[in-house]
Amino acid sequence: MGIRLAMEVTWLEIVLAPLVGFLAGFTGTLLGIGGGSVMVPTLVLAGIDIKKVVPASLFAILGTSAGGLRKLYNRGLVDYKLAFTLETASVTGALIGVYFFGKESSSIIEALLGVVLIATGFLFVYKQERGGSGGSDYTGKPLRLSMALIVSLLAGFLSATLGIGGGVLKVPILVVILGLEIHKAVSTSKLMVGITALTGVLGYLYTGHMDFILALLLLTGTYLGAKASAGIMLELKGKWLMILAASYYFIMGVIMILKSM
Repeated sequence: MGIRLAMEVTWLEIVLAPLVGFLAGFTGTLLGIGGGSVMVPTLVLAGIDIKKVVPASLFAILGTSAGGLRKLYNRGLVDYKLAFTLETASVTGALIGVYFFGKESSSIIEALLGVVLIATGFLFVYKQERGGSGGSDYTGKPLRLSMALIVSLLAGFLSATLGIGGGVLKVPILVVILGLEIHKAVSTSKLMVGITALTGVLGYLYTGHMDFILALLLLTGTYLGAKASAGIMLELKGKWLMILAASYYFIMGVIMILKSM
């Protein structure tokens, strides 16, 4: 039990982790996805064991969540009440995911990550084809909120299991199911992925799966990247963000599935 201090950290990790973290924080803030779907596949493809990467990625996602959040809150784009409501389900799912993580092999986790990325790509395409905000506002519609809570439970589970923060499902939840405007959905998701990631981090610290040095290297990059892109996100059109996100998910999802075979 406890933190595993990674004294065997390699030069590849020292050089690559902050750069990957910056890219993840930057793109994660643009898309509200936490950045884990950038960090985990990239570091795994670089040859780092996914069971080392996943806990460190969750730790680094805290930087994506914190970076630029205050600026977005001041613009009135963070729905705190909705975020904490949905996170009750996500936190439960994350705790289940921490247990699942220690029971399965790296190849199974890699294949599951690939499936999740491809499925998310389809969700973004679906949203783009519908246009607009993705539906009507969720206020006064308990069925929509109930659906969102169920998917949030799944998002929390996938977050802890795959190290992706859950934002790959949370943005579609907020846009497609609950009808939030894309910029507000992305901003609210930033807070949500941070809460879910923190749950996973605490679980991995307790079980002794955390590689603390790799986590800190990634965290440095994610925080700086997230802070740099918060203002840019407000200026970009949602259409192009969705197209870029869907393309990334499809390509990386296929790569991860092939790698697991």
